[in-house]
Amino acid sequence: MRRIVNKIWIVALIAISFFSKAQESDQNRIIESIIESHIDKIDEQTDVALIIEDLEGFAENPININATTATQLSRLYVLNDVQINKLLEYLANYGPAYSIFELKTIDGFTPDLLQKIEPFIWFGPRDEVNKNRDLFKYGKNQLLLRTLGTVQEANGYIPDEEGKTPYEGNQYRYYTRYRYEARDRFSAGLTAEKDQGESFFTGSNKQGFDFYSAHVSMNINSTFENVSVGDFLVRAGQGLVLWQGYTSGKSENVLGISKTNQGIRPSTAVDENLFFRGAATTLNFGKAKLSFFYSQKNDDGNVAGTDSTGQFITSLQTSGYHRTTSEIADKNAVRNTNYGGLFSWNFRFLKIGATVVRQQLNMPLIPASQLYNQFRFSGTENLTAGIDYTFNKGKYQLFGEAAISKSKGKAFVQGAVINLNDRLSFSALFRHFDKNYQSLWANTFAEGSNINNESGMYFGTKVLPVKFVTLSAYSDFYQSQWINYSTAAPSTGWDVLAQANFIFSKKTEFYIRFKNEEKEVKFIQNERYVNLPEQTQKLRLHFIYQVKENLILKTRFEHAHYKGLEKENGMMLFQDIQFKPVKIPVNISARIAWFKTDSYNSRIYAYENDLLYTFSIPAYYGSGFRTYLNLNYKITKNIDCWFKIANTSWNDREIISSGYNEIQGNNKTELKLQLRLKM
Repeated sequence: MRRIVNKIWIVALIAISFFSKAQESDQNRIIESIIESHIDKIDEQTDVALIIEDLEGFAENPININATTATQLSRLYVLNDVQINKLLEYLANYGPAYSIFELKTIDGFTPDLLQKIEPFIWFGPRDEVNKNRDLFKYGKNQLLLRTLGTVQEANGYIPDEEGKTPYEGNQYRYYTRYRYEARDRFSAGLTAEKDQGESFFTGSNKQGFDFYSAHVSMNINSTFENVSVGDFLVRAGQGLVLWQGYTSGKSENVLGISKTNQGIRPSTAVDENLFFRGAATTLNFGKAKLSFFYSQKNDDGNVAGTDSTGQFITSLQTSGYHRTTSEIADKNAVRNTNYGGLFSWNFRFLKIGATVVRQQLNMPLIPASQLYNQFRFSGTENLTAGIDYTFNKGKYQLFGEAAISKSKGKAFVQGAVINLNDRLSFSALFRHFDKNYQSLWANTFAEGSNINNESGMYFGTKVLPVKFVTLSAYSDFYQSQWINYSTAAPSTGWDVLAQANFIFSKKTEFYIRFKNEEKEVKFIQNERYVNLPEQTQKLRLHFIYQVKENLILKTRFEHAHYKGLEKENGMMLFQDIQFKPVKIPVNISARIAWFKTDSYNSRIYAYENDLLYTFSIPAYYGSGFRTYLNLNYKITKNIDCWFKIANTSWNDREIISSGYNEIQGNNKTELKLQLRLKM
């Protein structure tokens, strides 16, 4: 392990010693900050790559702030509805803006916020081009080729006595994506992927990749705002009825509790189940918008029963893995048909909307007979409908949604964001989901991943007491009237987060974060399941120092304390270097991290720099070191390549993981390579 660490640091130090300083954009730094603020519950997130794709796209093709829309601004992921409306209102009343300093006069646009959006915007003329005439003249082609894998072989790839392996394919992941975009008016793309362990042009995938996705999306005219064919995502209201893709939750961005990035957009991620496949259109009638969609595709599901007794599925699978015989049998097992519509009407300060979704399966979904499944959806058909609103005026934003499902279960969300002045803001959100509310596409602000059986109250505040300090805090109280998968009885819980950011200068930043969560979970006591309190506390200290314009150092210490049946502790310390030489077009990121935790319960997460449009947030647990080196080299104006090597070495074990993923030894080394061609 020491030799690997030494090699990585020698490479980084040699590079630093040979190249002088250069102008360095802090786009990656801003993207990392935004991502980390949005993924507090990392293990529950499956689609955060969409955020990176949007932000990386704006980093290369910034938004013209004088010729933009609310939908486009919402994809910056740091502006709430109040701030978006204030910006658009300012531009309408006072004309085009000419610099980032001018935006400081808008209520709620703090220096910290302006610093986050500056790399992704520019100040151009309102009528820079005739978009219809120049639609294809300014179109851009992009091709991505990516592969990754683990050096060490896991049990799933080791042949038995008959020469057969549990996993059908090799230990590498292959990914390719082509996309053509023309000024946010036209998009067409094809994505193909094979996961690690899946076959490639053999076995169950003689057609090549395991997963294919394609789309064509266009803005025809002012009435036909969007027409999409192929794979797409639909997002409506506050997510009680239908919200596909990433959803905001509890984080240090305590004011970002409402949903703004609504509507229909192409699906370019590699999630193999949580999207629609069919056709959709949005009609714009000025103040009113009307969208329709139809989707029919085969999804993964656990099939039970026989042809003679009647087949059914016990659950819908979302992992996307098709490596073993049982996983391959679940692939495309159930036909999932969805259709519905969205409606919205914009008044001066008020927007109201409605959403209806009907879902049909070609075989019954019958969950296992455990008590926590008693009120879950079962059958072949479901119907869910909801109404939503957003009210923005001055310093105040109110928003909410109410929904009902075929089971007569109801759900309700009501929130508020108040910007009293530049230095003081508040947010609050109440939610209630009946235990029999059933919406398989719901994805809203909640503690649990299933949008049912929960009531909660959230409060947040953001204070700027002095020029260089920002204080953020939230508290959330929640309860369940019925048992969940992780509880043995009705339960309660609460969590609180407090963070202080200090910007001492353009070169030096620091923040301290404390998070405490307490909830009742299921434990075995006296040979029976009972609810007992579980507590997790985390303290983080994070330093950023810009040594030169092309050299940034980051240092973090984090401590975790877990209390269940026993008390556990964990610690993690890392040092990052981000460097961009002047004479060679390469970006270098490197890290060395030390960690020591008593078990997985006291694990600690940390964001890592990775390949373009990807993210990596490993869990640090056990005792050992993790290092990585990430390089981005610009070969020509239109060709880039990325290379990453990461190694984790444990000193408290000789076996890593378990089952088919078990690796003999205490080292795990990951290799990643990506090539991008632009035209």
